[in-house]
Amino acid sequence: MSNPALKPSVSSSPCSSVNFEELLRKLDKEFENAAPSLVERFRFSFDGLDFDVRRIAHQNGHRFLVNATMGYMPFSIESGERREAIKTIIAATRVLPSVRFSVDTTSKISAGALFDITQIISPDFIFYPLSLFMQEARPFIKLIGKYLFAPTLVPSVETPPETPPTR
Repeated sequence: MSNPALKPSVSSSPCSSVNFEELLRKLDKEFENAAPSLVERFRFSFDGLDFDVRRIAHQNGHRFLVNATMGYMPFSIESGERREAIKTIIAATRVLPSVRFSVDTTSKISAGALFDITQIISPDFIFYPLSLFMQEARPFIKLIGKYLFAPTLVPSVETPPETPPTR
């Protein structure tokens, strides 16, 4: 079922890599001189993620840029297997319709999406794009989280069973 309030946002090809931190900086710079009523910024934590959401008045509606930070890639020396698994998951998410996962130069893992919404009803305006974001991103966030926060595996050393003392 299609929602008339949601218009697909203009995005590059699904396989393109998006750096949402760079996009956030670019938007901040572009809107520095804009009227404060045009851009609203929300920062909050939800479900273990740090969110940075921008609502921008845009043509006949609003554009929402949703960015969530998940954490940092494990070091290769700490756990090369977990690192490679996370890279594989992130590469597999490139086919998602709206959400893009990325790893920046500081190894920070984030997910972001851009939504154009024509009808906004206050005060719940932020929940609709957040629901769209979480609906698409949550399975991958959980999967990445399993590798990101898994305890480092240390090979166990088997000790021979103790023999009972003889009399």
